[in-house]
Amino acid sequence: MEPREDEPSGALRAGDRLSDTAPSDFPSALSHLECAACGMRHDADVLQGRCGCGGTLLCRYDLSRVPKLADIRALERGLARYGSLLPLRAPAPSLGESETPLLALPKLSERWGIEVLVKDDGPMPGGTFKARGAAIGLGRAVELGISDVVMPSAGNAGGAWSLYAARLGVALTVTMSITAPLANQAEVAIAGARLVLVDGSIADAGKRAVAIAAETGAFLAATFYEPYRLEGKKSAWLELFDQMGDESSMRMPSEIVLPVGGGVAAIAAAKAAEEVTAARWAVGESPRLVGVQTTDCDPITRAFEAGAEDVSPWDGHPSSIAAGLRVPAPVEGRLVLKTVRASGGVMASVTEDEIRCGMRTLAEEGVLAGPEGAATVAAAERLVADGALVGPVVLYNTGSGYKYPEVLLEAAGQASSPT
Repeated sequence: MEPREDEPSGALRAGDRLSDTAPSDFPSALSHLECAACGMRHDADVLQGRCGCGGTLLCRYDLSRVPKLADIRALERGLARYGSLLPLRAPAPSLGESETPLLALPKLSERWGIEVLVKDDGPMPGGTFKARGAAIGLGRAVELGISDVVMPSAGNAGGAWSLYAARLGVALTVTMSITAPLANQAEVAIAGARLVLVDGSIADAGKRAVAIAAETGAFLAATFYEPYRLEGKKSAWLELFDQMGDESSMRMPSEIVLPVGGGVAAIAAAKAAEEVTAARWAVGESPRLVGVQTTDCDPITRAFEAGAEDVSPWDGHPSSIAAGLRVPAPVEGRLVLKTVRASGGVMASVTEDEIRCGMRTLAEEGVLAGPEGAATVAAAERLVADGALVGPVVLYNTGSGYKYPEVLLEAAGQASSPT
């Protein structure tokens, strides 16, 4: 196959193989990719999208090559500490990602009668947890020779991937709904990525991204269309288990309550728990997962409550203040359902007013949370009232409230615009 005229020398395409001599400062134990649907094994050093059966590919690691917990704890905190359970073969240019806080919430702990903490990813580059997926997803894409990427986004992912693309020299096209937050649209534009606005939902933006990939040959980095974004999201849970641990082992909470749009973070949490247990970094039961959606758009909760195995698309037009939860047709809704149920957890939905209340509640604890993370408060409170949470429970704040100035004003009970 002849390279395109605009393709950089040495770029890899589907079927090309990464050099076995790629340098590595923190050796990854990445072994292969495995289809979550059919179980077929795929080469991890060949550019991959989805399995031929249509299933999502998951990274698998040779745990005999993973160092002891004491050895990784001798490394500095941050993503590199967990490099053996991440897919990068060599260090990639970063934006200074560091370990994010795990904070006790004393007021909620007293009110609920259990230990409550929040994993706060607001301090990540770009202000949200999407930086984790961008750092690893784009870093791995560059290792595999990719220089042109297209992706759909509900908002924050597009902003984060644009920042990392600028850092890595990757040409990025982001498709977004015209209703995506203006701040996120501005992030894409100011970082130099190409922004394509679509009249419709994130599902429609996804269709446009697929078309652009077919038209231009750009690599499609939509949610669950490549194996590595999920691994970046997994790093939050590796950090969390490490932060909760003692001198001899990592520790996992009894429950993790987290927002669910596409569901990557939920699947990543279960995968992290499985891997740290198998690597003997942690002992004990894996956490129950509580996935939270908004009643404005809750196709996975609806399927969970109906006892269904598949998720039917949401038939409305989402307009939630939590833009990251406006996902009417999650690509891997079936896998999210399976993962939450396997953990012994549940799906729940909260109202828009409950999200605003959650923002105030977390702010009173000193955490300026975005609406997606704040959605976890009301869902957890209901489960506490039912005696369904035993603690310690970790709420996951996926982004900074600073990214939502209008919503902050609403949540504070002020006018949405100054007079």
